[in-house]
Amino acid sequence: MLKFMFMLEKVGYSFSQYQINLTESHQSGKTSTQGTAIAMAKSLGLAEENIESIRDPKIQREELKIPEQSLNRHAYHRIKISDHQSCSISMETKVLGNSPYAEGVRQIIIAVSNNTLEKRLYQVTEFINKGWI
Repeated sequence: MLKFMFMLEKVGYSFSQYQINLTESHQSGKTSTQGTAIAMAKSLGLAEENIESIRDPKIQREELKIPEQSLNRHAYHRIKISDHQSCSISMETKVLGNSPYAEGVRQIIIAVSNNTLEKRLYQVTEFINKGWI
């Protein structure tokens, strides 16, 4: 997921002249801002208010194919880019359960402990750019 975000950050701007749809889904109890979707939208030049959010378990199960056992902990993102005519690209991410989050944190901890850092706030994508993750 981190490398996917890095890719969007680097090349997302090149799709700004196309029709872009961004859909995100999380467990129905999620009340915090959908940070990953907002970062994706920013990378693509898409306004935050154009993000479609889905919290309905029935839609999550039937349309997004989120397994029943993952409905209480998942993250789903779909980006569709279209030229308004005959070409479209779709990219979809699914994070199911807690273990992918734990693995991402583990990679960040290793990157931080194996490298000398300046005293400042870092974006995780900086670690990817440096080849630390």
